[in-house]
Amino acid sequence: MSFFSFFRRSLVLLFFCAAVAFAAIGWLEAGKEEVLWGIGIGYGNALLGFAILRWGFDKSHQQFMISIYGGMILRFLLIFSLIFLLIVAFKMDTVTFLVSLMGSYFVFLGLEIFQILQIAVTQRNSK
Repeated sequence: MSFFSFFRRSLVLLFFCAAVAFAAIGWLEAGKEEVLWGIGIGYGNALLGFAILRWGFDKSHQQFMISIYGGMILRFLLIFSLIFLLIVAFKMDTVTFLVSLMGSYFVFLGLEIFQILQIAVTQRNSK
């Protein structure tokens, strides 16, 4: 599986998340910007995470573990920096923003796990 396969599938999930989120908050006047930021950060996190894991997948075991843990720390720092910036500096509605971020994070994490498992099965069957 390539990064572009993940990218295509993640775009479908991105539009699905956006459609569900806007259907859920369609009756609200406020909160649309927070939902977009939350879904966008979740999506960017998934793309970065899959790119890092895909890079480390063909490396040695030690380099793969470094890519997992290093990528996790990098993504953690980026997400929490953005959360802090958006909530404190831009005064975003915390609940709407964090719920959309958490929801999209778990949806894209599921896709990331699914793709990694497919790569592992493909490599195991080719050996």
